[in-house]
Amino acid sequence: MSADLESHASRIATLVSELEQAPDSDVKRTAFELLENVDHLHRSCVWRLFELITELGGKGLVDRLASDPAVKMLFVLYDLIPSQPLRPVQAAVEVHAPSASGFVPLANLAGPRAAWRVAFAAEDLPAGSIHGIEIDRVPVLLVCTDGDIFAYRNACSGSVLPLHLGTLVNGDLHCPWHGCRYDARSGAALEGSNVDLEAFDVRLEEGKVYVAMSQSPDQVSVP
Repeated sequence: MSADLESHASRIATLVSELEQAPDSDVKRTAFELLENVDHLHRSCVWRLFELITELGGKGLVDRLASDPAVKMLFVLYDLIPSQPLRPVQAAVEVHAPSASGFVPLANLAGPRAAWRVAFAAEDLPAGSIHGIEIDRVPVLLVCTDGDIFAYRNACSGSVLPLHLGTLVNGDLHCPWHGCRYDARSGAALEGSNVDLEAFDVRLEEGKVYVAMSQSPDQVSVP
């Protein structure tokens, strides 16, 4: 992204973080409802623009436009560029591709949740890959580095900005929004944030990667 885009993304992240800390829950709820409605308005306009681009130039024009990082991010955010979703080989709950919106619903960011378990084929998670998924409406980021796989809440510094559009470089996870860096193996904040990523339990067994989360350690269900 250009420096201007990075500046705006950084400011959005700061403002969202401030909103999350607001003591007035009604104000917070209204603010996030506003963000979600603005997002839906933008989605409708971007989708129509994409339709016109496709009508005028077909897939060739779409591919040329998507070669620009900023345009590609826009298309990915609004789920306009097709991608193969990561499919579980075993799951007790619903698993979806990450939300097309850049905003994670506020209700999905914090609070106790019921225990769940899901497994993916290890071969679908090659080294150096990053995958965003939603498991039972919880945003999850899967990161594979040096043959090991880790799972975190898919949100930068507890905000509503997802990390699955970021990059993995030399074991560091780079946020695409405002330059935060995290240790991919521990979720520890390295730069741009003083808040570590929330980690979920991961276990590899017989070629399957199990991911689990529960309200308390004794509720974690693993094979």
